Amino acid sequence: MVKEPLTVGGPLSAFGAAVGNLFRGGPANVSWERALEGLSAAEAVRVPEPLPHSVAQVVAHVQFWQAYLLEVIAGKNPPAPEHAAGGWPEPGDWETLQTAFFRDLEALRALTRDAAFTATLDRKDRPWAAGLTNFAGHSVYHLGQVVCIRQALGLWPPPSGGDTW
Repeated sequence: MVKEPLTVGGPLSAFGAAVGNLFRGGPANVSWERALEGLSAAEAVRVPEPLPHSVAQVVAHVQFWQAYLLEVIAGKNPPAPEHAAGGWPEPGDWETLQTAFFRDLEALRALTRDAAFTATLDRKDRPWAAGLTNFAGHSVYHLGQVVCIRQALGLWPPPSGGDTW
């Protein structure tokens, strides 16, 4: 079996297609759009017992790290939070949060699908493919939390339907 080298247009393109899709939710789970569909601002901030976070808090957390990663990619050097709580900002306005969240999600997805970019090294001399893969996993982890929070609030499935397990 001949293995294809890691080149632009080869396995890196397959990587971009696979990992890039995770930023939207992926083939094994619902999309972020579906997970947030039909959720009012009042519903988004509700915290179900005994869970620790609301949907809005989880989305604000993921958005914090999306914005952070995009700043790093842009060559800035934002300070990392000293404690985990520093990555959990107040959600603010629900519509504004969603707009920023989906904008930055798409920017990261596009970068993941850019084979030339993912082959370049980050500030720690690792391929950007590695960092983007880690972040896609982080995003999907929290996507599952959003579905569970909605289930606990009795707000699942969303209006257009969805898996109910």
